[in-house]
Amino acid sequence: MVSLRPYQNEGIRAIFDAWNPRTQNLMNVLFQMPTGTGKTTVFSEIVRRARLKEKKVLIVVHRKELVEQIAERLSHFQVAVGIISGSIQPDMEKEVQVATIQTLSKRDYPQADIVIIDECHHAKATTYKKLWDIYPEARFLGVTATPVRMNGEGFSDLFDTLISTGQLSEFIKAGYLVKVRYVVGITPDLSSIKIKMNDYAQDELGELMQNENLMSDLVESYQRKANGKKIIVFAVNIEHSKQIVENYRRAGIQAEHIDANTPKKEREHLLQLFREGRIKVLSNVDIVSEGFDVPDCEAVQLARPTQSLGLYLQQVGRCMRPAENKSEGIVLDNAGLWLEHGFCQQDRVWTLEGKKKLKRRKDNEITVAAMSQDGIIRKIHIPEEMRGMELIELTKEIKDLFLFENYLSIALSNGHKPISAYYRFTEHMENTNNCLNAIHIRYIQKRLGKLPNAPKEGMWYHEKNKRNLI
Repeated sequence: MVSLRPYQNEGIRAIFDAWNPRTQNLMNVLFQMPTGTGKTTVFSEIVRRARLKEKKVLIVVHRKELVEQIAERLSHFQVAVGIISGSIQPDMEKEVQVATIQTLSKRDYPQADIVIIDECHHAKATTYKKLWDIYPEARFLGVTATPVRMNGEGFSDLFDTLISTGQLSEFIKAGYLVKVRYVVGITPDLSSIKIKMNDYAQDELGELMQNENLMSDLVESYQRKANGKKIIVFAVNIEHSKQIVENYRRAGIQAEHIDANTPKKEREHLLQLFREGRIKVLSNVDIVSEGFDVPDCEAVQLARPTQSLGLYLQQVGRCMRPAENKSEGIVLDNAGLWLEHGFCQQDRVWTLEGKKKLKRRKDNEITVAAMSQDGIIRKIHIPEEMRGMELIELTKEIKDLFLFENYLSIALSNGHKPISAYYRFTEHMENTNNCLNAIHIRYIQKRLGKLPNAPKEGMWYHEKNKRNLI
């Protein structure tokens, strides 16, 4: 029997309660869980319970690789399945069917009391919408980490309610996910790239991202910030991915490429070598973004600009699964996705209405929180200043500390003792009815400790140090 986590049990309870005719009696439920928190486990348990009540279930996915993974996962719940995908011989006698939407749309549809759509942010396609006409009496469950379409639209026309399991910060605090260290590389200029089907044109984008400076920055970023770690690279297209692999190999780093056309046995072999650490760099095209489980993946490299918030969060999520001796994941953003979508680990409130699509911010509109290698927080106003810096969440404490840095700059330029900046800062906080907390204190103590004439540790914040500061 598979052991479920508390939030998974709570999610399952909420889904059945929404479906229950005696309570909410809703037909169409959208369920959101962050990448890496076990959504397949949740709907596998729902399938197991549905089978105890002799319900027939259809699970629909958009890629054949997901069919294989879901069928294998369901076997751990003692659920046997039929598969409707490509040339695989179907077994329509099975009460649970797992199907790719492409093959299903060309075959006879099986009976179903419950229809589950995995990665349902794809569900606005015409072939998906048809399912509601074919199964008017069925209960629907859509499952995704990112309930928003490429153009920012939501799913209020398909689902009656959205159930979310909690904020990303809560999962990190509980140890179900690890935090990320987000490092920015060269930010590509995408101003000349056309938009096709709500995203950057792949042919133009692939050519741009093979620019010599951008390609060399991939390897340099890895060597500076993640050297020796197992990293997954997200490329624009096959040509781009294979070129990335060549660049890594020329630098003496073992790298391999996979895509949807890589034969299954070869793909499984390469993934196993990656898990074992015999391959350090695995570059891919549209194969690892969704439904990919390698918890000990230590880093991801974003080499594919995209306007899709969902794709961005799915890619980053590959390195957030906890594993032995893993305290954090590393994100190397060589595609300027921080400009497009903001910090990946900020808490987001999802609704059925989706999110208003934001325009890519202009250089003079950018103000983000960043940290240099020496641990100093900085305001960054243009992308060119971000290279090599770590992106951090712009919390209230960080905004406060920007003011401290301003006081410190004034003190140093006027030849005053650095600690005077601390007293000016505390005075400001008191005058504005704000309190210093551990985050403020730790940063200021570490910051002042690196400067000449630093106050003694444990003494600098006492009142007696206010004398003779200048």
